[in-house]
Amino acid sequence: MSYPTHDTDWAISAKGNDWRRLNGKLLVVGKNKTGGYWAMVNGDFLPEKFPKKSAAMDAARVAALPKLHDDWSWE
Repeated sequence: MSYPTHDTDWAISAKGNDWRRLNGKLLVVGKNKTGGYWAMVNGDFLPEKFPKKSAAMDAARVAALPKLHDDWSWE
């Protein structure tokens, strides 16, 4: 099976998890067996658990975005 390498919209995987590709990273969101949702970016689970699927999707999207450099100095 071939997976897209360009950005995609959210879709449902064969396992029933939501997934998308963003900035070259694979985002996956799934339901916990004990309730709530988990999120993964490029195979790394985010440490948080989420009460809603939309919150897990948002967290995965933010985690996949480029980080701003907070060590820049204007002097």
